[in-house]
Amino acid sequence: MHTCLWIPEMLKAIFAELMPVTESGVQPSFATLYHLALTCRAFRELALDALWAHIQTPDMLVMWLPQDARSQPVTFTARGRPMLDISGHSLRLLRPLVDDDWTTFQKYACRVRSLTFEKYDDWKTRKLHDSAALALLGYPALPFSPFPLLRELYWNDQRDVLLLCLQRCISNSLTRLVIHSELWPSAMVDLIAGLGKACPMIKEFRCSMPPASACAMLSDVVTCWDNLEILETGAVNAQALQHLASLEKLRELKMLVPEGHSLQVDPASTFSVKFSLDKFSITAARIELLVAFLAPLKISAKSANLQINTASNAGDLDQLLSSLTEHFQPNVLKSLYVGVNRPTDFDDHSLFELTISAFRNIRTFTGLTNLDLSSIHVFITDDEVLDLVSAWPQMECLYLDSAWDWGVSFMGVTFGGLAGILERCPNLRSLGVNLDTFPPYDLPVHVDNQNTGITREKFTDISVGHAACEDVEAIGNLLAGMFPNLTQIYRAHPIDIDYDDLSDQNEWFERGNEWKEVESFITQKRMERLKQNDV
Repeated sequence: MHTCLWIPEMLKAIFAELMPVTESGVQPSFATLYHLALTCRAFRELALDALWAHIQTPDMLVMWLPQDARSQPVTFTARGRPMLDISGHSLRLLRPLVDDDWTTFQKYACRVRSLTFEKYDDWKTRKLHDSAALALLGYPALPFSPFPLLRELYWNDQRDVLLLCLQRCISNSLTRLVIHSELWPSAMVDLIAGLGKACPMIKEFRCSMPPASACAMLSDVVTCWDNLEILETGAVNAQALQHLASLEKLRELKMLVPEGHSLQVDPASTFSVKFSLDKFSITAARIELLVAFLAPLKISAKSANLQINTASNAGDLDQLLSSLTEHFQPNVLKSLYVGVNRPTDFDDHSLFELTISAFRNIRTFTGLTNLDLSSIHVFITDDEVLDLVSAWPQMECLYLDSAWDWGVSFMGVTFGGLAGILERCPNLRSLGVNLDTFPPYDLPVHVDNQNTGITREKFTDISVGHAACEDVEAIGNLLAGMFPNLTQIYRAHPIDIDYDDLSDQNEWFERGNEWKEVESFITQKRMERLKQNDV
């Protein structure tokens, strides 16, 4: 016999169903919550709490006020239908707020658990004018923190004038704080400097790339937090690194290394820090800065993401790739990404061209299931790629293709090599290689342009690098035979065109269209096969 539920327990169960949590966050059923709030007294408070717990756009703050106190969106009629005119419209206050308005505001503000200030954009349908934001959150008579139960604050607004509003939202109840600002004015630096004491319960903190001058301040801030689980911040000093390494709950760490940063550790010293994480990421302005910051680190992590915001020559990249086993525990790492920016010098591709020997140490990470080196310029033949992938039998997503097409001819992976990769990596579902699509095709893998070798049903997308497509039907038949459920084919972008003006880049569009034709050909064959199976 089941135990009877009390009414409060029943209500909690009902509202849990109306507030599902997904990977995109909490997704409340607003219409249902609104009608429940109007239904009966028992539902009212719980429904209002749920309805206003997650404020996803700041304009919602003024919706608590009477209609005569706030502006309304401008509408017009098009083809007999009312349409919203979003151009230039921001919600504003139409009159000074009176005591009753503030009482109403606070009645709803105390229910807010999560608040998001999006990046201001004139073309967004929902915007809050800065004067309205300042009037609401900068009002002197309000408590220092108008949201006493706020747990999560996401600040992406770039308007410096609203930093006062950000300051008013900071409270000791916060456990998650995300601040992304393209600029770091002195007022922002001063505000962040006080977060360590103002928000002692922080579990997750993220900020955008800071100037080097702010890194010492950020180091002091993070040493105040003992409950951190996720941290994305500017590169911190040695003392802060030691503090972070001591945190048992820390599972994600991302370091942002700006131009001009120095860890200030004596190269001759034996200083080292050991981390045990789920995910480690580092983004650096230059490869030299990234290598220097990694030098004292020993990391046990399932995932590693290394991003360099400038182009790097082959010698520096070789050094970085060869040193990864010194910093990451080989038997733990499952996912590895190394990314570099597009070169600005297109005259000599050999400056950026790596040989397969640069990958020799990566073979040590035998448990890899995801490897992405597609932004690195490397030539790989069949024999080389088969020797390489034989170290990764559990691989699911592998990208060794070139993200940029240099417009030069070089050896790639043939269809025979492609079949060999599938044989050595049976779990593969996504692949990137510089594919050699020119005939003759290798036997016995192909007979009359038909695949007679390995087939992978769960394989869905492939990146072909700089590959040409001279025969849509022949290539389509071969790929469809290997990958009957293939849905996406990606090709490298030309490296030397102006991506701000693609109006005269006809060749690029034509090459992309050829591979779109292959996609369509494979889709058509798949539909024909399904029809035959239904008969």
